[in-house]
Parts: sequence; C-alpha cells; structure tokens
Amino acid sequence: MGFFSGKTGAQEQPAIPSTAGSGEFTCFIYFTNSDCPHCAKVSPVIHGDLLERYPNLVVLEYNLSQYQENGQLILKYDDIYGSGLSIPLVVFNKDNHFVGDAPILNNLDRLIIKFKGNKCALADGAMVSPENLDFTALPGRPNILHGKNFFLKPVGLSQPVEPPTEPQSKLTVFKILSLAMVDAVNPCALAVLTLMLIAILTYNPENKRKVLLAGLGFCLSVFIMYLVYGLVIIRLFQLAQVFNFIRFWLYKVLGALAVILGILNVKDFFKYKPGSLGTEMPMFLRPKVKKIISRVTSPAGALVVGIFVTLFLLPCTIGPYVICGGILCSLSLFKLLPWLLFYNLIFILPMLIITGIVYLGVIGVQSVAEWKDKNIKYLHLAAGAIILMLGFAMFFGLV
Repeated sequence: MGFFSGKTGAQEQPAIPSTAGSGEFTCFIYFTNSDCPHCAKVSPVIHGDLLERYPNLVVLEYNLSQYQENGQLILKYDDIYGSGLSIPLVVFNKDNHFVGDAPILNNLDRLIIKFKGNKCALADGAMVSPENLDFTALPGRPNILHGKNFFLKPVGLSQPVEPPTEPQSKLTVFKILSLAMVDAVNPCALAVLTLMLIAILTYNPENKRKVLLAGLGFCLSVFIMYLVYGLVIIRLFQLAQVFNFIRFWLYKVLGALAVILGILNVKDFFKYKPGSLGTEMPMFLRPKVKKIISRVTSPAGALVVGIFVTLFLLPCTIGPYVICGGILCSLSLFKLLPWLLFYNLIFILPMLIITGIVYLGVIGVQSVAEWKDKNIKYLHLAAGAIILMLGFAMFFGLV
C-alpha cells in the first residue's frame, strides 16, 4: 500500500495511502468514547462497513476516553462549529454536524455522497484536504481511519495499528484499597455496629451464638446494600459521561474531593466535634438510629435493621465511595463488579473483626465502644492521612 509522502522536520509524517481509489478524498471528524453505549452503535459502522463502501473516505477519529487532550479539543470544535459537547459527534463542516447514534447513522451515507470531496474540518476553522494535511501537526490525538480497517496514529508511525479496545485506565489496587480502608475505619460505622451488638447483649447476655449471628447478619446487610449503592453511583457517573466530556475533569475533581475529605478528617484530630460535616453521622440522625437499633432482639432483626441503617450511614461514608465510583465508572459491569466486591469486603472487615472478638470473649462490646470513643481522633487522623495522600496523588496524576 503506497503513501502520500510528507515531512515535518526530519520526521516522516504518516500519510494517506495513494492507492485508496479513484476520485477525491472525502473527510469528516468523529468524536467518540469507548464507554458510550450510543458510540458503540456508530463506531462499528464507521470502522467497518462504511470504510469498505467508500474507499476514498478519511475519518479523523478523536476518542475522548483515550486522551485528555481530545476532551479539550471538543470544546474548540464547539466554539468554531457550534457542534455541541455531546457524543457521538460527526462534523463535516459548520453547517453539517450530527449528534447521537440515530441521527448519524440515518444521515451519514447521504452526507458522504452529498459532500464528496469534503475537506477535513480542523479545530481552527480551516478546511484542509486529507492529502495536504500534516497529520503530525494536528491538535489532540486522532486515529486516522482510511480504507478497510486502516488505522494510523499521528506520532510518526508508518504502519497500521489496531486502535486500543480499552481506555487508558488509572485503576490500581492501591487506590481502591486506600479508599476502602478510609471507609472501614470510619467511627460512624463502628459506632453503629457496637450499638447493635450492645442491644443484642441486653436481650441475650448469655447467648453468644446470637451475638455472632446478629453481627454477621448486620455485616451482610451492610455489604449487600452498599454494593447496590455503589452500582447506582457508578451508573450515574456513566450516564454523565455519555452526554459530555466530564471524564477528563472527573479524575482531578475526584482527587480534589479526596483532598477535602482528608483535610476534614485531619481537622477532626486537632479539633474534634461529634457529627462533623462529611466525616461522621450528623447529630440529628443519631437518636433515630439508636431507637431503631434498640429494637433488635434477634439475628434476623439485625439483618433487617442493617438494611435501614445503611441509609443513615451514607452521609458519613459516601465520600470515599463516590471517589471509588468515579474511578470504576470507565469499566463494564463484569469488570467493575470484582472491584466493588473487594471494596465492600474491606469496608465491613472491621465489623467482622469486632463481631468475632466479642463472640470469642476476647473483649466485651462495651470495651469496644470505649476504645472507639477514646481513639476516635486517631481514627480520623489515620483516615485523613490516607485519603489526603491519595487525593494529592490523583490530582497531580502521580497514580
């Protein structure tokens, strides 16, 4: 396959194959996202059937989930062409651009035929023929699509390469583990469990088996409900990404949120106030929770109560979970589920440990409550230090 040649300094630039077919080249711009369900309907058509049927077609594809600069580029296109910020987006020129799977698929053939020989609409408003285009000088990081599944990246490559099937991920065990640990040492959650165990012991002081089953039932209900909350949080993030380029600011926003949560927790070490904003259950909710828990007299009751109590726990545990959801939202359900299970297992681990040591008689529930009250400042300090370091690392792109 031949190439139109071109030079940028001493570096040979990628170019369109010269044996593409007879006639003029036709070009359009395509903004997509690897995680967008609407894009998933358009991309296979453009990558496959469309390129086969129109051998002179050239597509500059900007995948928003691959490179941050592509997300910034869509802003420039909106300024010049009024194309909007939603995806999938196809831009032929200032008067012809379409958003959404149905509008694109219904109009693409008609526009390719109508605008045969259409030049590439660049971010500065210029219209340049593909054969005259300096691909190494293009803003952003486009994939150059031409011919049957022919892909080039504008980084001096001269060989076709397949586009990545997954976006570059910032997901690591360290991040998920750190966030889960911050949630796990939350005094709010530990206080609720000890209250529940005290209520059980009040009615069954000699029956340790019921204490064990009640503790496990409570932990199970918290685990299940938080798994559901996590899926809802992640889905909300995914929906937001379909309609705009939030992904490219999301990571920094999540990092900033982690820094704020870290500062609030560290503040509680130096100046502790029960019911602090963002770090503990608000004071007005505590009597309601205590009243509900006081009615627990059986393991089955603890299981049911745990379901309702998670709603009261959310205000003091939601912060790290939202950050986790933002990190996981780029994954498919089957890939994110193991991470979510891992997070929630770490989250309930201290509850399981407390249940176990109370059952074994190593320490009493009252002693656990006293230890929590005595060391509550240090719990806030530990949680604050962990999430503060993680937040700075995320914000500055170190992890």
